[in-house]
Amino acid sequence: MTEMKNKILIIDDEPDILELLAEELEYEGFATACAGSGNDAVRILENENFDLVISDYKMPNGNGKVVLDYVKSIPESRRPVFFFVSGQADMSFEEALNEGVRKFFYKPFDLEELIVAIKEEIVKS
Repeated sequence: MTEMKNKILIIDDEPDILELLAEELEYEGFATACAGSGNDAVRILENENFDLVISDYKMPNGNGKVVLDYVKSIPESRRPVFFFVSGQADMSFEEALNEGVRKFFYKPFDLEELIVAIKEEIVKS
């Protein structure tokens, strides 16, 4: 019997960040998928279920708010936990939490701190 891995969708328009997060999270035992824009992420989310979504905020072709709005439309029983990781955002930390964002990390972020937060959220859900 194969053990199910928790799935994480990573969204960022910076390829280096996507690669870094995917490698680290796969090393930690998570399955990952990556998207370079909010619009690409929504297309992926329409077809796959994820346990957690990590999204940049400012991106061309659909920002993080587009992704967050889509995630909020997913039935609660399948809705993934949502993290923002961003250098700049058009919403405050408090607004993000009120919109359903579980954690907000500012770039440059501490990778170890992000991974600990991910593991804590996965255990809760």
